[in-house]
Amino acid sequence: MNFLFDPVKFDGQTFLWSHRARADTAYPGYYHWHQCMELLYIHEGEGSIIVNQHSYEMKRGMLFLFQPFQLHKVFANVSPEKPYTRSMAYLDPAVAAEGMSSFPLRHSLFMKVWQGKAIGPAFQLEQVAKELEDCFMLYDNLYNQGRGQAQEEVVLLILQLMGLIHQEQRKEGERLDVGAKGRALRYSEQIMQWIEEHFAEEVSLDHLADFMHLSKFYVSRVFHEETGSNITDYLTARRIKQASRLLQSTSHSIEQVGILVGYPNVSYFIHMFKKVVGVTPLRYRQRHLGSLK
Repeated sequence: MNFLFDPVKFDGQTFLWSHRARADTAYPGYYHWHQCMELLYIHEGEGSIIVNQHSYEMKRGMLFLFQPFQLHKVFANVSPEKPYTRSMAYLDPAVAAEGMSSFPLRHSLFMKVWQGKAIGPAFQLEQVAKELEDCFMLYDNLYNQGRGQAQEEVVLLILQLMGLIHQEQRKEGERLDVGAKGRALRYSEQIMQWIEEHFAEEVSLDHLADFMHLSKFYVSRVFHEETGSNITDYLTARRIKQASRLLQSTSHSIEQVGILVGYPNVSYFIHMFKKVVGVTPLRYRQRHLGSLK
């Protein structure tokens, strides 16, 4: 099983880059988060990206800027005729922000994307896809020449991205965040939003079916079709994500944390936490406290 917390190993580097990575076989993805910021740009593909209780359609021009520790999942419907092609980067946002301080407008936008809740994580940049892809290609050339780690080059790339986002915002007269606004919520989004409100309680398929006014069979099927995963996996991911936050930020006992996220049986909570994070709740807390010293 893939672990929810997927730490990125920088090994002395500050910006990890992958240009036009291509997948033409099954790509179901899994729920996870990183300790750093992640950039994901879609060149081509069909499927969905799950984040913040929303399911975003995968298509060319979609740019995602995931905040540190933001739970997300990529589900691509892949075949040799319809590959999934993306460019990705992992970065320490503090390093990027420091180099952008002389550009107040773009710096402010980046800070909102990194730390705020009102902007992102998804941006529809289809109208400037060519300009965006040119930026990626130029940076990739520098990266292949060994210059990709230079703060100047990294900051220039982020400035260009923020500039294109701001340009499209002004053109449209509104934020480019794409999601539920302006359309009816998909069934999977309604389910995820219900789980967001009730994950600490006893959750059953019967409860969800009653809420959705649908059969249990259809609720299970439509969630899988729209997200590529089952409801139990999503519920587990959401509970363990909250448990991780509580273990880091509170002095609650392991048993209390389990109860607060919907696992009243402490043994089962410890088992599930280790299964999806890779270590016990106590070890996770000790590692976090150690990293703060």
